[in-house]
Amino acid sequence: MNRRRSGLRFGRRRGFSNPFAGLIVGPFLVVFGAILLIIGWGWYSRTNDWAAAGGTAMGTVVDMKTHQSTSDSSSNIMYQPVIEFKTETGEVITYTDPTSTSSPRYQIGEQVEIIYNRNFPSDARENNFLSLHLPDAIVMGMGGFFLLMGLIGGIRSLVLVLAAGGIAAYLLAKKKENEEPDQSQV
Repeated sequence: MNRRRSGLRFGRRRGFSNPFAGLIVGPFLVVFGAILLIIGWGWYSRTNDWAAAGGTAMGTVVDMKTHQSTSDSSSNIMYQPVIEFKTETGEVITYTDPTSTSSPRYQIGEQVEIIYNRNFPSDARENNFLSLHLPDAIVMGMGGFFLLMGLIGGIRSLVLVLAAGGIAAYLLAKKKENEEPDQSQV
């Protein structure tokens, strides 16, 4: 009677079956991670430049826009704050935050600091980490992860290659050492 084994195997390592695969995969991960870090840093710098050149204003939450988000198993109400603020020129702008959350972040009437583009005041964001730098941080975090995994895998495999080469050299030296006395006896 054949029984199918479950996919669980205890005591067995997961990952690459070849311990030297890190020499091939490692450099690719390092390059990919470095590219993501550079892109994320560029976004971060561009966002900082945009924020430094922009105007700031205190806005008031005037409404909480709701919409229904459905998934396979559930349905949730999502909330987006609608914020009204005055520019330096006195123009009143109504801004709806593109980020929606499952619970309201603000109460109606609450004050929120806004950074906006002076030339296009409707191009605005809340002055907080989530609104300004979350995408940058995610890309840089992924880049750092891939870079680190590539370095660890590459260094691990390089150590294994050097250790294997050292062991092979030692064994060859011992074999030659053992052969030399045999030749002198002949």
